[in-house]
Amino acid sequence: MPKIILHCDLNCFYASVEMLYNPELRNVPMAVAGDIENRHGIILAKNVLAKAKGVKTGEAIFEAKNKCPNLVIRKADYENYIYYSKKVKQLYYEYTDKVESFGLDECWLDITGSIKYFGSTAKIVTELLRRVKEEIGLTLSIGVADNKIYAKLGSDIAKEDSYFVIAKKEEIFDLPASALLNVGRSTNNKLALHNINTIGDIANSSITNLKSILGKWGEVLYYFANGEDLSEVKRYDSDEEVIKSIGNSTTSIRDLKDIDDIKMILNVLSDSVASRCKDAGMYFKVVHLGLRNNKLETRTIQKKLKENSNLSKDIFMNALKLFEDNCDFTYPYRSIGVSVSGLSFKKDISQLDLFENNIYSLKQLKKEKAIDEIRNRFGYYKVSALSLLQDKELTHFDPKKEHTIFPQSYFK
Repeated sequence: MPKIILHCDLNCFYASVEMLYNPELRNVPMAVAGDIENRHGIILAKNVLAKAKGVKTGEAIFEAKNKCPNLVIRKADYENYIYYSKKVKQLYYEYTDKVESFGLDECWLDITGSIKYFGSTAKIVTELLRRVKEEIGLTLSIGVADNKIYAKLGSDIAKEDSYFVIAKKEEIFDLPASALLNVGRSTNNKLALHNINTIGDIANSSITNLKSILGKWGEVLYYFANGEDLSEVKRYDSDEEVIKSIGNSTTSIRDLKDIDDIKMILNVLSDSVASRCKDAGMYFKVVHLGLRNNKLETRTIQKKLKENSNLSKDIFMNALKLFEDNCDFTYPYRSIGVSVSGLSFKKDISQLDLFENNIYSLKQLKKEKAIDEIRNRFGYYKVSALSLLQDKELTHFDPKKEHTIFPQSYFK
């Protein structure tokens, strides 16, 4: 029996929650930003009226204000968003125990075994749309398919407070390649150079050809485009943290043979992960380092900090120490990943230590925020560490914008 997978995406989630508490915001263009005190803060979500004015998620506040001078900005309230995220998930659990989060506002549901209890897919989907709207005050877009990738694509196609069914893969072959999960700007540009412009072009290419263009991700994309994602929707523990970790990884264009190569990659990845933490208003307590050498041998190591942080410097220094204390160059490295966990929305109280200089640096935080603002406004490489200029080919990538983070189950 084919699976029946839903992808449920809460519409304009942060903005919608703000409008629940402030109904007057429904009648004006409004957006949620991570740092409203600074005009270079980033737009995290916007309502329909702001979208109609051209306001985009990810752009700086000043850019949004240029398009829409009367735009109302609200500061992000993540604890409130987590509350509503959990509230919606509790409703999902009434229909299936297989609920897998993909961020605060998105979930996959496997309802294959639920049909015999509820009658039909259409009944479950329409009930979910109605109940989320009536009981919680939010709206959904739902994608329906027999695999997670197509279900995600279906929710992207569906209009607000509605659903879209993808029954055959040919139905989505005319969509642009960029509509497919894992096709970011960089990947899309590489594909376009080989005249691969649609999902159908990807699906009809050979794995060999795609791997020659994109490496291992070419094979992943081939299966995604053809609807052959076999990953399961995992059972979600309601007591589990909504956001468990934040991270980035990259496969290098060449072997990493010495500590200078490692430092350059760690520098770029640490900046990206720390920036994501600041955007989410979160602090980390554990730093993880993942490595794969050119023999495809993998290793993951971690270190718990005495005090939580959101600083790139703390990620970099601890990841570097993990490498220096545990690794050597018997075989060169090809892939490096940096991630953080033990996340919380509150900063630990600093504990004075007579023997270690491990006190959280507000000066460093101010410096890193300034760098993030410059990058958000003018581009990632308008400001960077001097050491990264030693090898632009190796380090000239923006992991925050170009690298997609997947649920762990994709690659299990």
